[in-house]
Amino acid sequence: MAVKTILLSLALHGSLILGQSYPFTASETLNYEVSLNILAAGDASLEIDENLETNGTSLYLITFQMKTNSLWDQIFPIRDTVKSWIDTKGLATRKLKKVIREGAYAQDLTADFDYNAGTVTTNRTSIPMKDEARDPYSFFYYLRTLPLKVGGLFSFTIFDNYRFTDLKMIVHRKEIVKVAAGQYDCFVVEPFREGRALFKNKGDMKVWISDDQHRLPVMIISKARFGSLVMKLTEHSP
Repeated sequence: MAVKTILLSLALHGSLILGQSYPFTASETLNYEVSLNILAAGDASLEIDENLETNGTSLYLITFQMKTNSLWDQIFPIRDTVKSWIDTKGLATRKLKKVIREGAYAQDLTADFDYNAGTVTTNRTSIPMKDEARDPYSFFYYLRTLPLKVGGLFSFTIFDNYRFTDLKMIVHRKEIVKVAAGQYDCFVVEPFREGRALFKNKGDMKVWISDDQHRLPVMIISKARFGSLVMKLTEHSP
């Protein structure tokens, strides 16, 4: 996926994190149907669970999985599994493990975030960091805590693929979206790289977030090495 680490300039200003009242629970599962270049391609899921404390820090464990169906397995097989451990207070990434298999491409990444030392140690090298970091998958959960409104602009930093990337995010508009899980009134948000035109027609990703108490990521469209990827929510629990 082309999704990314978070550190909002507005960080805790107006975020639900201040009150520790999240729109998700520690047993939530989100299931998606996946299409690649318009064709049905498989399924994906996002799960969040409580995890035991690590070094005195209480953590959530996020698990993302995506796999292609039998047809796409003959064309471009995908088997992705990502685990992200995030703290329960600020939703910052503490540990990241990625096992990516997409066609001939493979990536096995592990990263441990030491905020006291100001470094992230990966299976390749150690990288300095200035602030709290979030990865592409913890991004979705942090995004759900933000006070979204049309025209809102946020700044943040993402860690992925052994590097940090500074991004901004614009809340473009509201749209009604109908997916298998139901019909939702959504905010359309788009992260984009620093220096790119704000209203460029083809961004790296767009996310539709429901404007309700759950703030569900209802639909995700992103660029990927294998083309255009679309994820649409089919069900969520609880």
